[in-house]
Amino acid sequence: MANGNIIFFGTPQICVPFLDKLKDNFEIKLIITQPDSFGGRHKKKIIPPVKSFALEKNIKLEQPENLNNKNIIVTIEKIRPDIGIVISYGKFIPETIFKIPWFKTINVHFSLLPLYRGAAPVQRVIENGEKKTGITIFEINKKMDTGDIWSQKECEISESDTTETLLQTLSINGSSLLIETVEKIFKKKIKKYPQDNEKASYAKPIQKHEGKIDWNLSAYQIYDKFRAFYPWPGIFFFINNKLMKINKLSPLNTNHDKKPGTILKIDKSSIVICCGCNSILKILEIQPEGKKLMTPYNFSLGNKLPENLN
Repeated sequence: MANGNIIFFGTPQICVPFLDKLKDNFEIKLIITQPDSFGGRHKKKIIPPVKSFALEKNIKLEQPENLNNKNIIVTIEKIRPDIGIVISYGKFIPETIFKIPWFKTINVHFSLLPLYRGAAPVQRVIENGEKKTGITIFEINKKMDTGDIWSQKECEISESDTTETLLQTLSINGSSLLIETVEKIFKKKIKKYPQDNEKASYAKPIQKHEGKIDWNLSAYQIYDKFRAFYPWPGIFFFINNKLMKINKLSPLNTNHDKKPGTILKIDKSSIVICCGCNSILKILEIQPEGKKLMTPYNFSLGNKLPENLN
C-alpha cells in the first residue's frame, strides 16, 4: 500500500517549485541530481539548484556519474519508494531504476505530448509561433517521452512570453498538477492512456549557432526566435566580424523593395532592418561582444555600418 515515499530526479532551478510542493505533501526519501560542474571564466564550481535544495532541507542526496551504478540501484531498492518523479534530470533513466518504485516512475514534461518530445519543448514551441502549450505527466518507458500519459494541463502562450517567463508559468501550473496526479495515482483514481505516435513532433536541443539571424525570415519569425532563445543563446548578427546581441526589438509589417538585411534607416531610437515577407525589424538595444548594452545609434558613432548585414 502506498504511503507517499518519493525519489526525485532533477537538476536545474525549474525543479525547485515542484520539490517545495512535493515536500509539503509527501515524504521525499532521496534526491538524485547531476554531479557538480565547473564553468565560467574562472572555472568556478557550479552546484545544481536541486542539490542546494536537498542540503537545505536535509534530504538524502546522491550525485552519480552513471545511473547504472550498482550502489545507486541498491540504495533505491532499500528505500522501497512508492513512485519516482523526474523533472529535467538531464539523462535517461535506465529500466533497472525506473521500474523499482511501486508505481514505477513518472516524468513532468513541458509540452502537450506527443507534441514536442525532446530536450527543448519550451524553446521550440515559442520559436514556431505556437499559441498554446502545456504540461504532461507521463510514465517513463525505454523510449524518450513516449510513455503512457497520466495527466495534462493546457497553457496559453502570450505574445510577450519568453522561454524564461513561460517556464515560470508552466512551473506554477505544473507543480499543482503534479501533486493532484500523484495523489490520484496513489488512490488509484486515475487511468493512464497511450500517446498517439502519429501526431508526435520533436524538439531538438538548442545550439548556440541557431541564434544567428537569418534576415530572409520575416521580422515576426525573428522576434519569435528572440523570445525562444531568451535568455540563452540569444539572437545576434555581425558587423565587421563583431558579434551584436539584440536585447530589445520590435517587428513591423511594411512594403519595401530592398533585399533582406538592408539597413533602411538609423536614428537615435533604433536601427531598422529589412527582413523577408515585406517586413522590417526595429532594433532598439544591442550589446556588442565584450561591451555594455547600448543603442544602435551610439554604436554607429564610432563604427561604420554596412549597407547590408548579410
